[in-house]
Amino acid sequence: MPLHLPRPKTSLRSRGLLFLVVVIAAAAATEAGAIERRLPPKAPPLADLLAKLDDGQRLAWERVPERLEAMQQRIERTPFADDGVRAEIEVFPKAVASAIECGEWWEPEHLARATWALDEAERRLDGLAAGQPAWREGGFVPLAYRSRIDGSAQPYGIVVPEGLDRSKPVPVWIWLHGRGERDTDLHFLWQKARKSGEFFPEGAVVLHPFGRYCNGWKGPGAVDVFEALDALDRIIPVDRDRVVLAGFSMGGAGAWEIGARRTDRFCAVHGGAGFVDTSRFIGIQPGDVPPWESRLWLLTDVPPVARNLLNLPVIAYSGEKDGQRAASEIMVATLAAEGREIPHQIGVGMEHRYDEPSRAAIREFLAPAIAAGRPRSPDTVHWAGTTLADGGAWWVEPLGLGEHCAPARIDAVRDTTSSRVVVETANVTVVHLRDIPAPCRIEIDGTPIAFEASRDPGDGTAAVVLARAGLASDGAWGIVDSSLLPTKRKRPGLTGPIDEAFDAPFVVVPATGPGLSPAVDRFVAEEFAHLQRRWHDLYRGELPVVEAKDVTDEILRTKHLVLFGDERSNPLVARALPGLPLRWTPEAIVFGPGTPGERRFPGAGHLPVLIHPNPLAPADAPRYVVLNSGFTFREEHDVNNALQNRRLPDWAVIDLAVPPDGRNPGGIVAAEFFDEAWGVKPRE
Repeated sequence: MPLHLPRPKTSLRSRGLLFLVVVIAAAAATEAGAIERRLPPKAPPLADLLAKLDDGQRLAWERVPERLEAMQQRIERTPFADDGVRAEIEVFPKAVASAIECGEWWEPEHLARATWALDEAERRLDGLAAGQPAWREGGFVPLAYRSRIDGSAQPYGIVVPEGLDRSKPVPVWIWLHGRGERDTDLHFLWQKARKSGEFFPEGAVVLHPFGRYCNGWKGPGAVDVFEALDALDRIIPVDRDRVVLAGFSMGGAGAWEIGARRTDRFCAVHGGAGFVDTSRFIGIQPGDVPPWESRLWLLTDVPPVARNLLNLPVIAYSGEKDGQRAASEIMVATLAAEGREIPHQIGVGMEHRYDEPSRAAIREFLAPAIAAGRPRSPDTVHWAGTTLADGGAWWVEPLGLGEHCAPARIDAVRDTTSSRVVVETANVTVVHLRDIPAPCRIEIDGTPIAFEASRDPGDGTAAVVLARAGLASDGAWGIVDSSLLPTKRKRPGLTGPIDEAFDAPFVVVPATGPGLSPAVDRFVAEEFAHLQRRWHDLYRGELPVVEAKDVTDEILRTKHLVLFGDERSNPLVARALPGLPLRWTPEAIVFGPGTPGERRFPGAGHLPVLIHPNPLAPADAPRYVVLNSGFTFREEHDVNNALQNRRLPDWAVIDLAVPPDGRNPGGIVAAEFFDEAWGVKPRE
C-alpha cells in the first residue's frame, strides 16, 4: 500500500516541515505504482533550473524555506480583526509552500516568484502593523478570500481603474481565464499583480477569479466565482445589477455554463471559444461510454439549459481560424432554435485569440446592458435545467423534478394588469412562484387554479407552491403547503450525484481501524489518500479531515459528511448504514433491500459507494453523506477540461479485483441514480 502522510488542515506553521516528508512520500508512492499526476504537469529537475541562476538568485532561493517558516510563524502570531485580511496575506506563503510540495517550477524565472510572494506577504504584514490594508487601493491587485468549502485561502485578482468612485456600488466584469496548466496559485498571484487581461472597461472593476486552478470552471471552480464576487463586495461595494460574466477558451466554456445556469445573477454574458457540448467537443457518442456517464454530461453541457439565456443580452466571439469556433456556433444555433438571434463576433484572420476590433465591438454591445442593469423581476421568465442544483430564476423556482439529470423547463408569464399568471412546465413536479399578484388566476400546463391568498403588506405581492399530485410527472396540479411535502425526496440542496457534496462545506472522516476485509481496507486507505492528494493538487486546498470521535453535532448540522470505511472500521458508517438504502455484510451488498428495485452483489471483493441525505444530520439541516468516494473524475480526465465531468451517479458497486487507475477507482460493476424519493429504481 502506498505510504500515506496526512496533510495539515488549515495551519501553515507545520508546512515547512513537509519539504522532506513529501519527497519521501512521493518516492514511496512511485515505488507502489501510484497513479500518474497530470495536473500540475511535471516540471524539469530542480537542479537544472538552479544551474541557470546566478549566485545572487541561488542565494535568494536557498533562503526561501527559512523565510517561509518565519512568515508562517509571524502570521500565526499576528492578531487579525478581519479574517479576510488574513487570507489576503496567508495566500502568499500558502502558494509558495504548495509550489514547493508539487514542484511547480517550469522555468528558471519561476523560482524568483517565491521570493516575490514572500516579499509581498511581508510588505502587507508591515503595512497592517502600521495601519490599514493599503494594498487594496487600486491598480492590478492580487487578493484572496477564505473559502467556505474547505477553509482554504483562495486567490483572486482585481483591476481597479484610476479614480473609481467607491462611494456607491460599482459595476463588475467577471473575467474567467483560459486553461493554464502552469498557472497554479503562485503564478496566478504573480500575474494578477501585473497588467493582464483582455478587457479593461471604464468605470468598472474587473474581477479575475482563480477558479481553484484548472478544472473547467466546474464544481468548486464554479463556486469560486461567486465566493470571489462576495469577497470583492466586502472591499468595494458591487452593483449586483451590473455584473457581466465573460471568459475565453476554458473561460468561455465557464461563462456559457455558469451564465446559462445562473442567469439571474448577471446583466449580460459573453463567451469566447471554449466548449459547450461534451460529445461534440471530444468527438465521442453517448454509446461510447457507460449510460450513466453520458447522462451526467447533462449536468455540465450548455445546450440543454441555453433557453435561460433568453432572459438577458448575450454575445459570442470566435477567431475566424480558431479550432474552438464550434462552441459559439453551437450556442448561436441552439438559441436560434429557441427563437433568439444572438450576435457572433468574428475576429478576422484570428486563431485562438481576440483582435482589437472585436474587443471594441463586444464592449459596444455590452455597454447598454450594463447601463440598463439586469431586470429586477421580469414578467416573463424562462427557466431550463437538468437538476434542482441549478437553482431558479427571479420569481420562479422549481422545487421538484420528475427525474434528475434530465432536461426540465418552466416558462412563466405574469400579467399584473389582469392578475393572471400562465406557467408551462416539462419534467417539473413542484414549483414555487413568488412576487405574483393576489388574488390571481394561475394557469399551469392548462390547469386553471384560483389563488386567493392575501398580499404581503410590504410589496403587495404573494407567493404560492404548486405541486403535482403524488409528485408524479402526470399528476394533477394543485396548491400545496410546502411544509407538508415529503422530506425524503430530491430537492434543492439534496440532488446528487456524488460530486455535488464537494461544492459546499464538507468534512472527510477516514477509517480508524481494520474493516470487513484486507481488500476493503486497502481500497479505503488508497482512495482516501488519493482524494487528499487530488484535492490539494487540483483544488488547491487542504482536505478538511476530521476523526470520527471529533465529529460534533455542529459538524453534522453544517457540513456534508464524506466517510471512508465500513461498519467495522468507521463508527460513523456503522451509525449511518441503518438510515441508508443499503445493507452491507461480508456476504452481500444489497441496494434497496426489500424493495422492487433490490439489487444484490457479492460482498467478497466488492465495495459500495454512494451519496444520500445524511441520516445523522438534523431534520431541519439536511446534509449529504458520501460513502467511500471523492469527486469522481480522475487524472486521465485532466488532459482536457471538457473531460473533467462527474463520472459516477448516486451509487455504484466497485470490483476490488480491478486496480484503481487514472479513469476509475476500480471495476464499475453497477452504477445508477436513485429515484426522486432517494430509493433504488426498479430494474428495467
